[in-house]
Amino acid sequence: MAPRAATAIKTPQKAQRELEDLQLVLKARNGSSVAMDQLIRRYTSFVRLKASSYFLAGGDSEDLIQEGLVGLYKAVRDFRPEKETSFRSFAELCVTRQIITAIKTATRFKHAPLNTYVSFSHTPAGQDGDRSE
Repeated sequence: MAPRAATAIKTPQKAQRELEDLQLVLKARNGSSVAMDQLIRRYTSFVRLKASSYFLAGGDSEDLIQEGLVGLYKAVRDFRPEKETSFRSFAELCVTRQIITAIKTATRFKHAPLNTYVSFSHTPAGQDGDRSE
């Protein structure tokens, strides 16, 4: 396989961080909650930064952060080291897509009837003491 022409030169610190990320991802996939916690701590500020770029109608910033963390979890689950990309790049893509999907879902109004229903038990016809059948 020929080397890629547009590859950036990695600094030793960046290469070390990518190796650490890869090791943590593999451990987390094998059930290590400690490794998953380390990944979450490592990427939480990144997720917060991504979430701050978006707005969710009817929600708050914490909702978008939670969606971003779901995206991070999916990145851990789906990352493929053989694809020659860093975990950080893949995680950024997954986090961004998860946040955007949450925003699109919230603005579709698909569940508007469920969210704005009127309970039969709170209407005059549904009260127990007023049965005239």
